[in-house]
Amino acid sequence: MSTKAAPLAPRTNYDTGLTGLIAVFCMVVDHVGVILFPSATILRVVGRIALPLFAWGIAVGAEHTRSMERYALRLFVMMIISQPFYMYALVHPLSKLNIFAVLFLGLVAIWGIRDGKLYLTVLALLFTQFVDMDYGLRGVLCVLLLYATRKNPLALAICFSVYCVLWGESSRVILTLLDGQIRIRLQTMAILALPILLWPAASRTKVPRWLMYAAYPAHLGVLYIIKSIYK
Repeated sequence: MSTKAAPLAPRTNYDTGLTGLIAVFCMVVDHVGVILFPSATILRVVGRIALPLFAWGIAVGAEHTRSMERYALRLFVMMIISQPFYMYALVHPLSKLNIFAVLFLGLVAIWGIRDGKLYLTVLALLFTQFVDMDYGLRGVLCVLLLYATRKNPLALAICFSVYCVLWGESSRVILTLLDGQIRIRLQTMAILALPILLWPAASRTKVPRWLMYAAYPAHLGVLYIIKSIYK
C-alpha cells in the first residue's frame, strides 16, 4: 500500500545571506543617488528595497541566533562605529542616528516579544519617539511586522503590501497616472522587496558576517571621498 508524501508547507526566503547581499547592493545604489546623483529618482527607488531586506535579516536572525545578547551588542557597536560615516557622507547631525539604531531597536523589540519581556518592546518603540534616527518608528515596526509574518507567505504578502502603501503616504510623489488620480510615492516602492521575501530559496548563501557589517560604513566612506574629490 503506497502512501503519498505530505505536501511541503509554503515557505518564505530564509536565505539571509542572499537577501543581505541584495540589501547591500540596493543600499549602495540608494546612497550613490543621494550623494552623487540626487536628481536620479530611479536610484532612490532601487534603494527602497534595502530596509525591508535588512529588517528581514533581523527577523530571521532573531529566530536562529544562539545569543540575543551578543546579537544586540554587535548591532549596537556597529551603530557607534557607523555614526561618523553616516554624519559626514549623508550630511546628518550627531543627533540623528544611522540605520543600525533601527535594526538594534527592532531586535530588542523582538527580544521582548519572544521572551515575554514586553517592557523591552515598549521601550524600543518609545525610544524612537525621543531620538531621531533613520526610518525611526516605521523602521522598527517593519522589523516587527516581518518577524510576525515570516513563516506565512500569504500573511506576509498582505500585511507588508498594506504597510508599504501606508508608509508611502509620508513620502514624495514620484509618478502620477490617470491625470493625477493615481499617485505613486517613493517609500511605497519598498514593496519591490516583497518578491524577494516570498521566494522560497532552497540554498544557503554563505557570506562572512564581518563583510555584511562592514559594508555600511565602508561604502559611505568611499562615497564621501569621491564626493570630496569631485564636488
